[in-house]
Amino acid sequence: MNPEDQAQALAEQTLRSTRERLESLETLPTAEHVAVFDSLHQELSGVLGALDRGANTPE
Repeated sequence: MNPEDQAQALAEQTLRSTRERLESLETLPTAEHVAVFDSLHQELSGVLGALDRGANTPE
């Protein structure tokens, strides 16, 4: 799998996972939403960092 395909797959997997976690908020007490948002923010920052590093890697 080439780097572009890997980045696309990572982005799609992250999007699916993020949507599922956000949908789960409906079943959680409001007080627990902040922890979910913080966790998602950390994960998304990590994924974006990985994608950025991959985009800046010389071919």
